[in-house]
Amino acid sequence: MRSSMRILIAGTHRCGSTWVANVLGQSPGIHNVFEPDSPYTDILGTVVRNRLGEYPALDEGEASSWYSMVWDLAFAGGWPWSRSPSARRLGRGLSKSPAAFRDHGVAVLAQTIALTVPQRQPHVIVKSANCGFSLEWIAQRYAPRVVIQRRNPLNIVSSWMALNIEPDPLDNPAVRRLWLSPLGLGQPARGLSRVGQVAWTVGVLTVALRESAERHPEWIVISHDDLSNDPYEGFTSLFAQLGLPWTPRVKAYLEAADDPAFVVTGANPRSHPNQQTAAADGTSRRMQQATQYQRRLAPAQVAEARAVLEDLPLGAWGVPPVEV
Repeated sequence: MRSSMRILIAGTHRCGSTWVANVLGQSPGIHNVFEPDSPYTDILGTVVRNRLGEYPALDEGEASSWYSMVWDLAFAGGWPWSRSPSARRLGRGLSKSPAAFRDHGVAVLAQTIALTVPQRQPHVIVKSANCGFSLEWIAQRYAPRVVIQRRNPLNIVSSWMALNIEPDPLDNPAVRRLWLSPLGLGQPARGLSRVGQVAWTVGVLTVALRESAERHPEWIVISHDDLSNDPYEGFTSLFAQLGLPWTPRVKAYLEAADDPAFVVTGANPRSHPNQQTAAADGTSRRMQQATQYQRRLAPAQVAEARAVLEDLPLGAWGVPPVEV
């Protein structure tokens, strides 16, 4: 591809990766592409969901022209009109057209743009919350610097519940073949409430990220909880690992983002603006993140979600044994 550096930030929805992408995006020469494979933000995501499911699962050597079109365009800088309201309206209209017409027309357009539109910035950061089952497929083809972001899964569950994000049963045959069966995981237990179903989906997606990261020690793993606790130390380390320059603009953005009124921008409606006020004791929004689930979930919901998560092979990526 044409970018001199490609960076992929992978995580689950609501793991805080939009914040990370925006901080990295303050470094010179960076162009951010948000959620190119999500049906909620990109017409290509609608096509991919129709062909490969909500969370595509591909083996490293598998061929897929449908998934290739997404990542060819993403690492070329994405749609050149991605910030255009009229283009978004057109995309919403296309998503309702007959699948065969829509899918092939969009594929041709994406491939043409990926090959012909000039690169806008030398470095491209692509952020995705839907690619966890296909990280090795992407890495093998595009050789990006891979950054995997994790977060206390109870906080992710609480955020999904607050935003009414539907749990996915992950019943895609490819997901079962490549992930659930090798890990000895079945479908979620019967009788789970919605919070239990969300916990299972979040947990399995997190297991896939952890397994992929353990197979690739060269990949970078970051923790939202650690970044929230000490963003300056965490981000300066991440910038150094990626070889990106730390500038006054980066520092200013990071400081501004700690203001309770600051709006975190991104292309994904599931990453809605955070406009919470500081706690009564003066604790900033950032410092509240570690215990967010305690304010959003009832004790019985926490207990059910914890039981589901502890039954999955999450290891150190699971619920912290000692809570803050």
